[in-house]
Amino acid sequence: MNTPLTPQQARALRRRKQHERQAVVFGLLIALLAATGVVGLAVYTGAFSFPGNGEFVAKETEPATTFAAPQPCVPAGTAPVGRKKIKVTVLNGSDRAGLAAVVSDLLDDEGFTVEGTGNDSRRPSTPVISFGVKGITRAYTLLAYIPEARLVLDARPGASVDLTVTEKFAGFVPSDQVNLDPEIPLESVPDCVELDDVTPQPAPARFDEKNKDKATEESSEG
Repeated sequence: MNTPLTPQQARALRRRKQHERQAVVFGLLIALLAATGVVGLAVYTGAFSFPGNGEFVAKETEPATTFAAPQPCVPAGTAPVGRKKIKVTVLNGSDRAGLAAVVSDLLDDEGFTVEGTGNDSRRPSTPVISFGVKGITRAYTLLAYIPEARLVLDARPGASVDLTVTEKFAGFVPSDQVNLDPEIPLESVPDCVELDDVTPQPAPARFDEKNKDKATEESSEG
């Protein structure tokens, strides 16, 4: 018969799984950069050429989206919510296939409720947490785990949250280093604007990672 894990053992096991998955993310990044460098050097030196007329024409890439809209303040006195109550859809904002799936596994290990994965055609320059008015508390709670993300308010009716990760995603802040206390109100980000004064932006168009079909509409608060 299996012996139940103690709380300390469970935390240690979860932390080890998180570190293993983050190692996968870092490994993918390093491999991608190395492969890009080798191909670029080969093209530059003439050791490799593309089929066609012999002239290499660089494909123009769409510029990354930079969000200029102000970030909303969290209402005064608002406490963080439990991670299980935060329903997150992870969106891949890069050209790296499978990134959203890796990040969703990390979120699941942290205790969040992952609703699915997809692609974000906006291709933001930094990680983005997208949410509606009802999801601001959940968005701020998630922000504590990825503080470099930008908060973007949209017009969705429910409390669901989207996390768009980019090429430079470096993992989440470990749980034991996240400063969240259910008895202490959340702090607003610097230079924020009152929620009622922020104009909602268009919600991200969700595309399924496998078949590129648009995913279902935003889920309602549950």
